[in-house]
Amino acid sequence: MALPLLQAGVHMVGVDISAEMLRRLLEKAGASAPPVAIADATHLPFRDATFGSAVAAHVLHLIPGWRSAIGELARVMRPGGVLIASRGGTSRTKWQNDVRRHFFAAAGDRAWPPGIKTIDDLDAEMRVRSAVVRDVFDIRTEGSASINQLLESLEGGIWSSCWSIDDETRRRAAAATREWARAEIGDLDAARPTLSGWAWRSYALV
Repeated sequence: MALPLLQAGVHMVGVDISAEMLRRLLEKAGASAPPVAIADATHLPFRDATFGSAVAAHVLHLIPGWRSAIGELARVMRPGGVLIASRGGTSRTKWQNDVRRHFFAAAGDRAWPPGIKTIDDLDAEMRVRSAVVRDVFDIRTEGSASINQLLESLEGGIWSSCWSIDDETRRRAAAATREWARAEIGDLDAARPTLSGWAWRSYALV
Protein backbone atom coordinates (compact mmCIF):
# COMPACT_ATOMS: atom_id res chain seq x y z
CA MET A 1 0.00 0.00 0.00
CA ALA A 2 2.77 2.46 0.90
CA LEU A 3 4.93 1.92 -2.19
CA PRO A 4 2.50 3.37 -4.79
CA LEU A 5 2.01 6.43 -2.57
CA LEU A 6 5.76 6.90 -2.28
CA GLN A 7 6.14 6.54 -6.03
CA ALA A 8 3.47 9.23 -6.47
CA GLY A 9 5.55 11.60 -4.33
CA VAL A 10 3.43 11.48 -1.18
CA HIS A 11 5.37 12.37 1.98
CA MET A 12 4.53 9.94 4.75
CA VAL A 13 5.49 8.20 7.96
CA GLY A 14 4.97 4.45 8.20
CA VAL A 15 3.59 3.07 11.47
CA ASP A 16 3.20 -0.58 12.43
CA ILE A 17 3.36 -2.59 15.64
CA SER A 18 5.38 -5.21 13.74
CA ALA A 19 9.07 -4.49 13.22
CA GLU A 20 9.14 -7.15 10.51
CA MET A 21 6.45 -5.42 8.46
CA LEU A 22 8.35 -2.13 8.65
CA ARG A 23 11.59 -3.88 7.74
CA ARG A 24 9.92 -5.19 4.58
CA LEU A 25 8.71 -1.69 3.70
CA LEU A 26 12.19 -0.22 4.12
CA GLU A 27 13.70 -3.03 2.07
CA LYS A 28 11.23 -2.63 -0.79
CA ALA A 29 11.33 1.18 -0.78
CA GLY A 30 15.12 1.37 -0.85
CA ALA A 31 16.48 4.90 -1.14
CA SER A 32 12.97 6.39 -1.16
CA ALA A 33 12.01 4.74 2.16
CA PRO A 34 9.96 6.97 4.48
CA PRO A 35 10.54 7.52 8.21
CA VAL A 36 8.94 4.71 10.20
CA ALA A 37 7.83 4.14 13.78
CA ILE A 38 7.17 0.91 15.65
CA ALA A 39 4.07 1.86 17.59
CA ASP A 40 0.70 0.74 18.92
CA ALA A 41 -2.07 2.38 16.90
CA THR A 42 -3.89 3.20 20.14
CA HIS A 43 -0.89 5.25 21.39
CA LEU A 44 0.65 7.04 18.43
CA PRO A 45 3.99 8.78 19.18
CA PHE A 46 3.11 12.05 17.44
CA ARG A 47 1.98 15.49 18.51
CA ASP A 48 -1.57 16.71 17.95
CA ALA A 49 -2.38 17.95 14.43
CA THR A 50 0.86 16.62 12.90
CA PHE A 51 -0.51 15.15 9.66
CA GLY A 52 -2.80 16.34 6.90
CA SER A 53 -4.23 12.88 6.20
CA ALA A 54 -3.91 9.22 7.15
CA VAL A 55 -4.38 5.79 5.59
CA ALA A 56 -5.48 2.76 7.62
CA ALA A 57 -5.22 -0.17 5.23
CA HIS A 58 -6.28 -3.68 6.29
CA VAL A 59 -5.53 -3.05 9.97
CA LEU A 60 -8.58 -1.90 11.94
CA HIS A 61 -10.06 -5.41 12.02
CA LEU A 62 -6.89 -6.50 13.89
CA ILE A 63 -7.13 -3.97 16.75
CA PRO A 64 -9.39 -4.84 19.73
CA GLY A 65 -9.36 -1.19 20.81
CA TRP A 66 -10.05 0.10 17.32
CA ARG A 67 -12.10 3.05 18.58
CA SER A 68 -9.04 4.22 20.54
CA ALA A 69 -6.99 3.86 17.35
CA ILE A 70 -9.51 6.03 15.49
CA GLY A 71 -9.29 8.58 18.29
CA GLU A 72 -5.52 8.65 17.95
CA LEU A 73 -5.70 9.09 14.19
CA ALA A 74 -8.13 11.99 14.66
CA ARG A 75 -5.81 13.53 17.27
CA VAL A 76 -2.69 13.51 15.09
CA MET A 77 -4.54 14.78 11.98
CA ARG A 78 -5.18 18.45 11.35
CA PRO A 79 -8.77 19.74 11.14
CA GLY A 80 -10.09 19.14 7.64
CA GLY A 81 -7.83 16.14 7.19
CA VAL A 82 -9.03 12.99 5.47
CA LEU A 83 -8.73 9.41 6.69
CA ILE A 84 -8.74 6.73 3.99
CA ALA A 85 -9.57 3.33 5.46
CA SER A 86 -10.54 -0.22 4.60
CA ARG A 87 -11.97 -3.01 6.70
CA GLY A 88 -9.85 -5.58 4.86
CA GLY A 89 -10.97 -8.56 2.80
CA THR A 90 -14.45 -9.75 3.70
CA SER A 91 -16.25 -11.24 0.69
CA ARG A 92 -15.60 -14.92 0.07
CA THR A 93 -17.35 -17.86 -1.57
CA LYS A 94 -19.26 -20.36 0.56
CA TRP A 95 -16.55 -23.02 0.34
CA GLN A 96 -13.87 -20.54 1.41
CA ASN A 97 -15.94 -19.46 4.40
CA ASP A 98 -16.79 -23.05 5.34
CA VAL A 99 -13.15 -24.19 5.26
CA ARG A 100 -11.92 -21.14 7.19
CA ARG A 101 -14.69 -21.50 9.78
CA HIS A 102 -13.87 -25.17 10.36
CA PHE A 103 -10.14 -24.45 10.58
CA PHE A 104 -10.55 -21.75 13.25
CA ALA A 105 -13.03 -23.87 15.19
CA ALA A 106 -10.50 -26.73 15.19
CA ALA A 107 -7.83 -24.27 16.35
CA GLY A 108 -9.87 -23.35 19.42
CA ASP A 109 -12.68 -21.20 18.02
CA ARG A 110 -10.82 -17.94 18.58
CA ALA A 111 -13.02 -14.90 18.14
CA TRP A 112 -12.23 -13.24 14.83
CA PRO A 113 -11.79 -10.50 13.97
CA PRO A 114 -10.81 -8.79 17.24
CA GLY A 115 -11.45 -5.33 15.75
CA ILE A 116 -14.16 -3.95 13.47
CA LYS A 117 -16.47 -6.54 11.98
CA THR A 118 -17.76 -4.57 9.00
CA ILE A 119 -17.01 -1.26 7.31
CA ASP A 120 -20.42 -0.11 8.61
CA ASP A 121 -18.98 -0.19 12.15
CA LEU A 122 -16.33 2.30 11.09
CA ASP A 123 -18.85 4.47 9.23
CA ALA A 124 -20.98 4.72 12.38
CA GLU A 125 -18.01 5.62 14.58
CA MET A 126 -16.83 8.32 12.18
CA ARG A 127 -20.31 9.84 11.95
CA VAL A 128 -20.34 10.08 15.75
CA ARG A 129 -17.15 12.13 15.31
CA SER A 130 -18.99 14.35 12.79
CA ALA A 131 -16.83 13.16 9.89
CA VAL A 132 -18.16 13.30 6.34
CA VAL A 133 -18.31 9.71 5.08
CA ARG A 134 -17.81 8.90 1.41
CA ASP A 135 -17.52 5.63 -0.49
CA VAL A 136 -14.24 5.54 -2.38
CA PHE A 137 -14.40 2.27 -4.26
CA ASP A 138 -14.74 -1.45 -3.75
CA ILE A 139 -12.10 -3.87 -4.93
CA ARG A 140 -13.16 -7.36 -5.95
CA THR A 141 -10.81 -10.06 -7.17
CA GLU A 142 -11.90 -13.42 -8.53
CA GLY A 143 -9.72 -16.44 -9.12
CA SER A 144 -9.43 -20.09 -8.27
CA ALA A 145 -7.76 -22.25 -5.64
CA SER A 146 -8.08 -25.69 -4.14
CA ILE A 147 -9.04 -26.58 -0.60
CA ASN A 148 -5.49 -27.83 -0.05
CA GLN A 149 -4.05 -24.51 -1.22
CA LEU A 150 -6.25 -22.59 1.19
CA LEU A 151 -5.35 -24.90 4.06
CA GLU A 152 -1.64 -24.67 3.24
CA SER A 153 -1.90 -20.90 3.59
CA LEU A 154 -3.80 -21.17 6.87
CA GLU A 155 -1.40 -23.79 8.20
CA GLY A 156 1.58 -21.67 7.15
CA GLY A 157 0.22 -18.69 9.08
CA ILE A 158 0.59 -16.23 6.22
CA TRP A 159 -2.50 -14.22 7.21
CA SER A 160 -2.88 -12.01 10.25
CA SER A 161 -5.86 -14.07 11.38
CA CYS A 162 -3.43 -16.93 12.10
CA TRP A 163 -0.65 -15.03 13.85
CA SER A 164 -1.93 -15.73 17.37
CA ILE A 165 -2.11 -19.49 16.70
CA ASP A 166 1.04 -21.52 17.37
CA ASP A 167 2.57 -23.77 14.70
CA GLU A 168 1.46 -27.07 16.21
CA THR A 169 -2.14 -25.91 16.67
CA ARG A 170 -2.25 -24.73 13.05
CA ARG A 171 -0.96 -28.12 11.87
CA ARG A 172 -3.57 -29.99 13.90
CA ALA A 173 -6.37 -27.68 12.77
CA ALA A 174 -5.38 -28.06 9.12
CA ALA A 175 -5.26 -31.86 9.40
CA ALA A 176 -8.70 -31.97 11.04
CA THR A 177 -10.13 -29.62 8.42
CA ARG A 178 -8.71 -31.69 5.56
CA GLU A 179 -10.44 -34.77 6.94
CA TRP A 180 -13.72 -32.87 7.33
CA ALA A 181 -13.51 -31.22 3.89
CA ARG A 182 -12.73 -34.50 2.12
CA ALA A 183 -15.92 -35.98 3.56
CA GLU A 184 -18.18 -32.93 3.28
CA ILE A 185 -16.95 -31.05 0.20
CA GLY A 186 -14.94 -33.48 -1.91
CA ASP A 187 -11.70 -33.38 -3.88
CA LEU A 188 -9.12 -31.37 -1.93
CA ASP A 189 -7.07 -30.59 -5.04
CA ALA A 190 -9.86 -29.53 -7.40
CA ALA A 191 -9.72 -25.88 -8.51
CA ARG A 192 -12.67 -23.94 -7.08
CA PRO A 193 -13.76 -20.32 -7.67
CA THR A 194 -12.51 -17.76 -5.15
CA LEU A 195 -13.65 -14.24 -4.34
CA SER A 196 -12.10 -11.46 -2.29
CA GLY A 197 -13.55 -8.01 -1.69
CA TRP A 198 -12.38 -4.82 0.02
CA ALA A 199 -14.56 -1.79 0.75
CA TRP A 200 -12.77 1.58 1.01
CA ARG A 201 -14.05 4.81 2.56
CA SER A 202 -12.86 8.37 2.99
CA TYR A 203 -13.66 10.26 6.20
CA ALA A 204 -13.24 14.04 6.17
CA LEU A 205 -12.69 15.42 9.67
CA VAL A 206 -14.05 18.75 10.82
